[in-house]
Amino acid sequence: MAMSMKKIGAIAVGGAMVASALATGAFAAEKVGDVDAFAADVVADGNANVDIVVGSNAAALDVVSAANVAAKIGSLMFKEGTVEDGSAQITVSASAESDEIKDLWAVAGTYAANDMVVTIATADDDYTDATSGMLALVDGTTAATELFGITTADAIVDLEDLQTLMKVEDADPSDWYTGDFEATEVLVAAINADTTKVSTFGAGDDLEILEDEVIYASMVFVEDEYGNVAADYAGLAPGMRMPLLGQEMVLVKLDTDDDLVIAGTEAFSGVIKQGDSYDVGNGYTVKIANVLKQSGTAYKVDVQLLKDGKVVASKFDTVDTAAATKTQLKLVYKDMGIVVNAAWEDVGANYGFAELVIAKDVASIELGEEFIPDYEAYIVELVPGTGLTLTDKASAAAAANTLTGVALKYVGDDVDKISKDKQFTIADYAKLDFDEDSGKMAVKFLMDESKDVTVNIGEKVNVLNAEIKLADIAAEAKEAVVMTAPIAVLDSEASLDAADKGLILVGGPVVNALTAELADAGLVAIDNESPATLAVAAGAANGNDVLVVAGGDRAATEEAAEALIAML
Repeated sequence: MAMSMKKIGAIAVGGAMVASALATGAFAAEKVGDVDAFAADVVADGNANVDIVVGSNAAALDVVSAANVAAKIGSLMFKEGTVEDGSAQITVSASAESDEIKDLWAVAGTYAANDMVVTIATADDDYTDATSGMLALVDGTTAATELFGITTADAIVDLEDLQTLMKVEDADPSDWYTGDFEATEVLVAAINADTTKVSTFGAGDDLEILEDEVIYASMVFVEDEYGNVAADYAGLAPGMRMPLLGQEMVLVKLDTDDDLVIAGTEAFSGVIKQGDSYDVGNGYTVKIANVLKQSGTAYKVDVQLLKDGKVVASKFDTVDTAAATKTQLKLVYKDMGIVVNAAWEDVGANYGFAELVIAKDVASIELGEEFIPDYEAYIVELVPGTGLTLTDKASAAAAANTLTGVALKYVGDDVDKISKDKQFTIADYAKLDFDEDSGKMAVKFLMDESKDVTVNIGEKVNVLNAEIKLADIAAEAKEAVVMTAPIAVLDSEASLDAADKGLILVGGPVVNALTAELADAGLVAIDNESPATLAVAAGAANGNDVLVVAGGDRAATEEAAEALIAML
């Protein structure tokens, strides 16, 4: 599963921009050479003074480490000035490949009488494990093991993880619900032998992809459980975080009247005191106008949404955290969404508080209708004894069922006569890649995706598995200042001899060709047993210093990168 982070760029919006990937905790690394002096010189006059290089065949952790270092250096780049508020547009680009079927035309030799093979990949290959993951419960081969509507597959092939698919490690960060949860993206695609020719796969026979048999899904699981039993699947609930096409979203509401899934990006999550407000940006303000105690844990909350100082929407309703009577207040207006989960008063009952999440850029996803061209939206419903079905209803068909995810199903034209190289795009997000070579047909999932997100000061977003936080903005008040964070490039795109500035090489000599050059020249000493190491090779890059960030394995390299970030 090769992965490469191509670029993390930053463009000023109405001022200046800071992108910051934060590292927490204490990290230690062995230092060789004058590492402190190198670290002190990574930014000069507000601009990056180094390039960052990662190996073409690096593990995903090395790529993420390089991206984190790049983002940290980007956060140090600024021009002096004073800006009280503002936002930044961040562009994140990444690519990855899953495992592959080496030769689909030879599958008939493994699975007798094959004419339909289903492929699957997720953000974490634990979810696709045949024993402890989803495939132990739902493999699409029978009506009792339905997988997103697929029941007639001859076989399912686990292509394991596609590392740019997104996983949300904590789907309930405010602990509104009992238990711990996480969410992941899933890709499923059925490949058929062209029934106009033969009913089984054979060398050179045409392949086809049919309507209703390609699915993108975002699903919620109990933490550290991977889907081999029904209890592993968590129910969708307001306030939960889950990925949608590479971006973390907040579920605002399942509208059972109009069969809608309403979700947006998080703007605020926390507590607001009675009478206080939160400025969301773009002229919007959320105010907790009143909190009135009812009985027990029940309170009535008056929440107001203001636009340019005028109330444009409000709701005065009950919230209650008691399990038997749990009630939330949900307010949706245009592209804004609010969920109030709990309320309480201070000890003296002088004033109240409300716990809530505010979402912006809210989308109302109409179930059973096209959400994007050729892809209809559905809810994933776990039906005991049947499997994972797709429903266009926002309520469960039976009390025993669990609404556990959101799916996009392909409803476009059948794609047939696939016998040469071809890529099938899934939800304008990922691809199913067919690669014919010398009479063999290899198949895999891949991604080469970019996302633009706008972040306000103090706000954090997760996109394509990268966490971005805008810590601050400093710029000339009357002049826009454009700053670009350093780009992590591949070792095949960089050279020690042609470098015009210092280099940060992420990864040891096994995975990074430039590190290997330094090791061969005796300028650094890193092997498979090395601890987390920061080593400076003075003047090794065309007279510029080089810092090697590496260790004996990917975990040690990650630790070295975190130690460097802590120094900057």
